[in-house]
Amino acid sequence: MSADAPNTSEIEQRLERGEVAYYAACPFPLPQGDDLTFLLHQQLASRAHKNVSYDPLRGKASGYLRRSAGQAERLRGLLADFARGVTAWLAAALPRYAGSWRPDMVSYRPLEEATRVLRLKARNDLLHVDAFPTRPTNGWRILRCFANVNPTEPRVWVTSDPFARLLERYGTAAGLPGAAGGELIRRVQDGVLRLFRPGRPPRSAYDAFMLRLHDYLKADEDFQERGPKHFWKFPPGSAWLAVTDTCSHAVLRGRFALEHSYFLSPRSLALPEESPAALLARKCGRAVLVPAA
Repeated sequence: MSADAPNTSEIEQRLERGEVAYYAACPFPLPQGDDLTFLLHQQLASRAHKNVSYDPLRGKASGYLRRSAGQAERLRGLLADFARGVTAWLAAALPRYAGSWRPDMVSYRPLEEATRVLRLKARNDLLHVDAFPTRPTNGWRILRCFANVNPTEPRVWVTSDPFARLLERYGTAAGLPGAAGGELIRRVQDGVLRLFRPGRPPRSAYDAFMLRLHDYLKADEDFQERGPKHFWKFPPGSAWLAVTDTCSHAVLRGRFALEHSYFLSPRSLALPEESPAALLARKCGRAVLVPAA
């Protein structure tokens, strides 16, 4: 999907159906000059961290190797500027979502993806749909905006079938909600996790399934090797959007990328009946979300 889609509504529908919106020239500000040089020299705090993170709601950056108070404040400021720029542009470009979305984390990815050593479930180079273990969505969609700040090299992605097709092909094998014992296990696991995170939202049957599907897809060698693939090369200075709970994707190569995630309210969707939660509920013939309080 090009950046020249004819209207906002069509972009929203295509995103919700698992397509990628690509912008050859980034439509929001990116770090330049000395700020970019500074950013490119930042390192992760340890191998335990996948990315440098910034929480725009708390104004806090983490996951980076801290060298001085000045360096920490400059990095926090750069990531905050990026968050503000992306959010302002998205609010104008996709106003349907902006009134009720919840901004999530900003991340900076300084490492080369092709040579990273990560456990299977954490690998970025394996095709998957997104599900956040510590941040259950209860049916809110995951919109992510990416930008390649590498001065010379592209970021290489691959995408495959959208959620609707994955559900039909792999849903039963991944473990549909309502399978024998599955609901009891989900409730026990959720209860244990909430003991350690008292404010953590409850994990719905939908969230539990999305985590199972995420893990199943990464572990399925046949899907990884033989599933349909579309390859993308995002050049320096480009940006792209994807709703990643329905767009199956993987990062094959590249370093130095910025990203901002947003949770989209089910009430704001262009195609609510085609959302993963709606498709899963129809597939199972049962409710899969936690009712609103």
